[in-house]
Amino acid sequence: MSTAERKALPWWQVLLRYSVFESGDSAWSLIIVSTYFGTFLQAVLKQPGAHFGWAVTVGALVIALASPVLGAAADHSGRRQPYLRLFVLGVVLFTAALSFTHTVEWAMFYFIAAYIFVNGAFTFFTAMLPAVSNERNVSGIIAMTVGIGYAGGLVSMLTLGRLVPTDDLAGRVFLPMALIYIVFAFPAMFLSPDFETRAGRALDIGAAYRRIGQTVHEARKHRYLFRFLVGDFLYENAVASVITLMGLYSRNVMGFKASELTAVFGPAIVIAMLSAWVVFGPLVKAIGPKKAVLVDLGVWLVLFLLALVIGPGTRLDLGPVHLGTKALFSIAVAPLAGMGLAGVWSSSRVLLTALTPVEKSGEFWGLYNLSGRTASVLGDATWSAILTVVGETLFGYQAAIVALALFVAAGGALILTLPDARPTAANFLQAPAAAAAGD
Repeated sequence: MSTAERKALPWWQVLLRYSVFESGDSAWSLIIVSTYFGTFLQAVLKQPGAHFGWAVTVGALVIALASPVLGAAADHSGRRQPYLRLFVLGVVLFTAALSFTHTVEWAMFYFIAAYIFVNGAFTFFTAMLPAVSNERNVSGIIAMTVGIGYAGGLVSMLTLGRLVPTDDLAGRVFLPMALIYIVFAFPAMFLSPDFETRAGRALDIGAAYRRIGQTVHEARKHRYLFRFLVGDFLYENAVASVITLMGLYSRNVMGFKASELTAVFGPAIVIAMLSAWVVFGPLVKAIGPKKAVLVDLGVWLVLFLLALVIGPGTRLDLGPVHLGTKALFSIAVAPLAGMGLAGVWSSSRVLLTALTPVEKSGEFWGLYNLSGRTASVLGDATWSAILTVVGETLFGYQAAIVALALFVAAGGALILTLPDARPTAANFLQAPAAAAAGD
């Protein structure tokens, strides 16, 4: 079916055929990265928490190096779904394999491989956005997608958390998480709108890497796009680090057990879900994506300040109400983390869409993901190095938090210099693709 013959999908079909993928992605990040693999390394394999940070850093480095090829492959073939299926299969196999390993070396290998594949799959998922939206509904679709992602993460946490009453049973969640991921990924792999297949020569991988410089040069022609990518790179150092660091910080500083982390992540996920739907979706429409990004970065700075103030032994007495350290952390810091994460994805993607011509979507979304993955490398390497050098002490964790706050402040300073860009028809296919994969 040609692009001109395609008709826009109603929102509920976009939800069921595309957006639900993010439920699996968010659940995987929450269950595997934020909570249970770090617990598995520490409680079962008796490794220091910094080893988890270095594993994430290695995975992020590989996906950063691969991102240019992934984006070039999407633009070369047109279709994103064949690549999405391949990467989803890798996620499922390597995540399931974690259930059957009892050595540090294999556990690290399986985790890093799964991390690489899950981020590769997400690259192709996000590159499908211009095929399922237009300039009128893109902010609503992104907000809906982010919100349903957190909803899936919350359901997965509440369900799988029951399998881990003690930290030494953390390995129980890996196989069920692999199954949950593929269930949520299935519609996007086969039923979602996609770009048309492009006939042409075989992909030249060498040319794809040489294209990095060309892509950066092309992005620099769009000076605001380039400036956004640099600013996004800076503040995503903090975003990526919070996702990976929060589980360790909650257990090793705040004293939570893995079985208690639902009390930390539950409020954060609920706030994230509601923020995506009720706060940042309407906010992006009302004030534009640039200002929404700045509001979100302000939330991050408040979050880091509270994390420094609320330490072990902190209490708040308000008459008959007495709140201890864990309670304060759960009702103050964790929800702000959820709001901050929802705001980043809900506003940054819209701003990128507004700055990106549709014919360059695969290329620039690939560069965006390269920026984000490179930020993951630097951000996770930063806190891992601090904990390795300073030690996994309260001071070490506080030093890591200060470093993250500096990344946010620097990124916000660059975003301030951008114009108030909003999506237009030029950022989308002339008629949004609505055909199933076989059309």
